[in-house]
Amino acid sequence: MTVLFSYAFRPLFLLATIYAIVVVPLWVGAWLGFLPFAVMLGPPSWWHAHEMIFGFTGAAIGGFALTAVATWTNRPPVSGAPLLVLSSLWLIARILFSLPSQALLAPAIIADLGYGVLLFSLMSREVISVRNERNYKVLLILGLLVASNACFFVGVTRSAGWSSTALRSGLWLIVILINLIGGRIIPAFTRNWLKRRLADQERQPQTPPPMFGRLDLLSSGFLVGFAAFELADAPARWTALLGLLTSVLSFIRLARWQGVRGGAEPLVWVLHVAFLWLPVGILLLSFAELGLIPQTAGIHALTAGAITTMILAVASRAALGHTGRPLESHPLLTTAYVLITSAAICRVASTFGPAARILLALSAATWCLGFICFALRYAPILTQPSVNRQGSLPTV
Repeated sequence: MTVLFSYAFRPLFLLATIYAIVVVPLWVGAWLGFLPFAVMLGPPSWWHAHEMIFGFTGAAIGGFALTAVATWTNRPPVSGAPLLVLSSLWLIARILFSLPSQALLAPAIIADLGYGVLLFSLMSREVISVRNERNYKVLLILGLLVASNACFFVGVTRSAGWSSTALRSGLWLIVILINLIGGRIIPAFTRNWLKRRLADQERQPQTPPPMFGRLDLLSSGFLVGFAAFELADAPARWTALLGLLTSVLSFIRLARWQGVRGGAEPLVWVLHVAFLWLPVGILLLSFAELGLIPQTAGIHALTAGAITTMILAVASRAALGHTGRPLESHPLLTTAYVLITSAAICRVASTFGPAARILLALSAATWCLGFICFALRYAPILTQPSVNRQGSLPTV
């Protein structure tokens, strides 16, 4: 118990992994008509969206943020009782939301919002206490996520249409967070790996992935603008044009990070694959604005693709680095990366019609197998003491 709650990534990554294995089969079974739908959160699609955005992804964000903040601030990690309470609130909310009784809605909401508020409070304490201004924007995103979740619940209790907008707001906040954090860690980790590889081969260094610059700022600004246009239901042509420009800028930004040179190390290339889903998803959403394809294709490129793959990529690297293990992949981990990528491809393809049920079932199966592979590799790492090997440094 002491080990499990010594660092946020341990319980929260473990909970997110277990929930990923459970929640998707439940949803697919209900969608295919084999299981009853959860009704506590309104239409079945709202339950599914909420639990993937604020449930599964919410746990992963908590594990990452409270782990990263110790590195950002040079303060001791959040551990012990606060972490136990945080994890318990998340778990209570997930259990209550899965039950059919409407009488449990109020305590479920309290637990879920309690998780978000406590996470925001812990992060604020750590960041503000050392005036770590660079990460105030992370606090802003976490605070807005809590507000979006609260708006969703108000809409559910009043049967209001804005609940759908609140869910989309939560999705875009997570995408913006991925853009922010990915823009920091992907070029940095790629640069570090290339330096080590060139040093081992006694070769002269080549031009490394660039640091954050004007293109990164421009691309990020366009992303925020596109999210705002999409949420505000702005004129379709203008939204589609902005989306196309945002996608192109994100593609160019990713290409400058030289992911093709990191193909020998799965811990490196999976980060680039995860970020690649972001411009792909925006491009698909732009086409959807013009009525060319279903909107859900772009949504699942962002959720099953960018968000899920980035969670797996960051969780696997953080767990290795913070337990003193070498930053090297493992056959089970590499298999998990491939399976999750396959699941995302199948999920996006299923939105176009032909063989939709088969592709959806295949997506769910590969998703579950991917997280099972991850669990087999990482459950011991997350629950056992660090090994304290030299050469493995914190990675977030």
